[in-house]
Amino acid sequence: MSRLCVKCKKKIPEYSIFCPFCGKKQVAEKKKALKRANGMGTVYKLQGRRKRPWVAAKNKVVIGYYERKTDALEALERIAGKDLTERYNMTFTEVFEEWKSEHYKGLSKSGQESYEISYKAFQPLYDRKFRELRTADFQTVLDENKEKPEAIRKYRQLINQMSKWAMREEISTQNFAQFVQLQSTPKKEKEIFTEEEIEKIEKDGSEAARIILMLLSTGMRIGELFSLRLEDYHETYIIGGSKTEAGRNRVIPIRPEGRSHFAYFAEQATGPLLLSGYVGQKIYANYRNRDYYPLLNKLGIAKKTPHATRHTYASRAVKEGMPPELLQKILGHADFSTTANVYTHIDINTLVKAVE
Repeated sequence: MSRLCVKCKKKIPEYSIFCPFCGKKQVAEKKKALKRANGMGTVYKLQGRRKRPWVAAKNKVVIGYYERKTDALEALERIAGKDLTERYNMTFTEVFEEWKSEHYKGLSKSGQESYEISYKAFQPLYDRKFRELRTADFQTVLDENKEKPEAIRKYRQLINQMSKWAMREEISTQNFAQFVQLQSTPKKEKEIFTEEEIEKIEKDGSEAARIILMLLSTGMRIGELFSLRLEDYHETYIIGGSKTEAGRNRVIPIRPEGRSHFAYFAEQATGPLLLSGYVGQKIYANYRNRDYYPLLNKLGIAKKTPHATRHTYASRAVKEGMPPELLQKILGHADFSTTANVYTHIDINTLVKAVE
């Protein structure tokens, strides 16, 4: 048996590796992958069955694990020319500063302040390399603040978003923040104003009382009301809101019993803001401490934060049968679960009537 040489085409024995006439090798050699230049990193495959067997590494630092070799190579390309020591040894503080430069865009001032407060809780981690932090490190901080159930939810949100950003930037290989556990605490019933308490506020007739009734008739946050421009008042509704994209510039109907109070301040206005003519404290933080709480005390109403007016509005709307999708839009929530789980206080009679 014979065959033709792949080069000179002369007959040679069938199983010849080399041609005896021209010396050409008859079996094509598998091309070896080009060696990456020094300092450019390396890609290798782990043994065994793994979802992400391909490893990209540089200067003995693992950058990430990938399903395909091409993904690992692309990861190395993205960091080409970057100082690995400087980039991949970023501390918790450095990652926070980089992350917030992106995340704070389009976020309200109060939203930014909330993250800044959460960041302060992680002071023990400030100088730690972010890629070396593990679930236990984050968990320790949360456990030390277990007496603040509402706050630690924001803490978890912060480290979760920072970890996702660090993974995207190839700084860390896994989101260890997603595994932290929040200690379950009895859910505190949200405070609302009773009908009797609302009647007391209506009878008072003061301007401070009118502002409470305006909040009760719209479900607005107190900061939203105090920053409402006169030009955004339209007798039966207003255009306002803040905090999130879903909450900004939304249409907020005014309940009939609250319209006279809006009209009153519209007539008294001395500047661009609806409440510019108010004789009391014009900064909402001062109003809360110097006008709002003293008024509740005078009327014999148990102390409630101004946010209780928002809970009251939502609860009354549910009791009166407002469609949930409309309530969500009025309150300015991007997700209805926020409306349902946080802002509604449904009493026993409402539940019984719903069943009947």
